[in-house]
Amino acid sequence: MISMNYFLPAWKEGKNMTRNEKLNSLFCEDYRIIDFLPKTVPETADKFYEEVEEYFLRDRQLQEFCNKTIAIVLKILCYYPFDIYVEEYVPFVNKREGWLKDKSCEMIIRLLKKVILKKKGQIDILLGTEDSIISISGGVLSVAVYHESASLRELLDKIVETEGLYCWKYRV
Repeated sequence: MISMNYFLPAWKEGKNMTRNEKLNSLFCEDYRIIDFLPKTVPETADKFYEEVEEYFLRDRQLQEFCNKTIAIVLKILCYYPFDIYVEEYVPFVNKREGWLKDKSCEMIIRLLKKVILKKKGQIDILLGTEDSIISISGGVLSVAVYHESASLRELLDKIVETEGLYCWKYRV
């Protein structure tokens, strides 16, 4: 007889995993997108979509998206214990890679601004009790949420709507 746990990822079986192993295992799921558009764009709109995306990646519009993303992240972090993995890319001087030790509000805001506004790097927030990831990558106008629970989805829906952005499911 095969154990039901045979089909579960190691983190669901209760095995001790490092933060890195847990983070990597959660990325193998379909995910939801927090985006400036309410749903996926048809492939036939690629050229026009690229022009629109370029417009929204400009200074004032990108700053507005950055502010909304920061508001969403900070509000969510009030409700869950979290760890943050930061990966900054070249050309950053003194680039950072690894688990963030200083999880102060000021540090999180500074890192989010750097990644979003400089359009480089990635921040992955592991919500410990939810086994969920919020992933913010530089150069894109969306935030990915992996393996969200019903309670996290409900909270995110309220916060995202308040900030004037949209959530939709993305299938891998």
